[in-house]
Amino acid sequence: MVASTEPPMTLVVLAGGRGTRMGAYARTTAKALLPVDGEPFLVRALRRYRAGGVTDVVLCTGHHAAQVQEVIGDGSALGLRVTHSAEPEPLGPIGALRHARPLLPETYLLTYCDVVPTIDVRSFTAAARASDCPAVMAVGTAPTPPEANVLLSGQQVSSYAKSPPPPGATHCDRGLLALERRLLDRHPGRTEADFYGALARRGELGAVRIGAPGADIGTAHRYERYLRTGEK
Repeated sequence: MVASTEPPMTLVVLAGGRGTRMGAYARTTAKALLPVDGEPFLVRALRRYRAGGVTDVVLCTGHHAAQVQEVIGDGSALGLRVTHSAEPEPLGPIGALRHARPLLPETYLLTYCDVVPTIDVRSFTAAARASDCPAVMAVGTAPTPPEANVLLSGQQVSSYAKSPPPPGATHCDRGLLALERRLLDRHPGRTEADFYGALARRGELGAVRIGAPGADIGTAHRYERYLRTGEK
């Protein structure tokens, strides 16, 4: 990747979805703010990212954006510098990222508001900086065949697709990437499948393999399971 100085380390969090798979849980509450042990999930996640070296955060919001801004504010209570980018209308995950482009540094990390932060951010960032690719994705073995969306070729993602997955795929993305800002100008699309798929086809998407299993609260079932058994 393009060489960048050590900290500040900027993390972009996509948090604009309507949470339709959350059922009643996200009807009146932003998915990112669903409670875990009495505090919003996003607060817990940001605290962990801060411990991993993140100093700056860009929150891409949409649905219930005002709730997120009220709870997180400028991030100072968490030891972070937080900037909010509220999409004016539903733009899709990559569309929301494009909308936030003026706030992005030359290189940045990208994650989602429902991903449990179990990956060592410093180790992942070091591996991404050592890669020859302008984009790097954390990948792991898919828990089930339908969840596979990544086909690997050595240390690169050779194909990325959802519904259906790439033929022969056995891995999935783990919800953490390192990206160069200029890629938003070179590749079209508002969805992950369009954007990551284009990166993969051009040989621009590297892979960092993560051995430990991942977790997220992206559905009502997964949220309930995390409340029962998830890492706290």
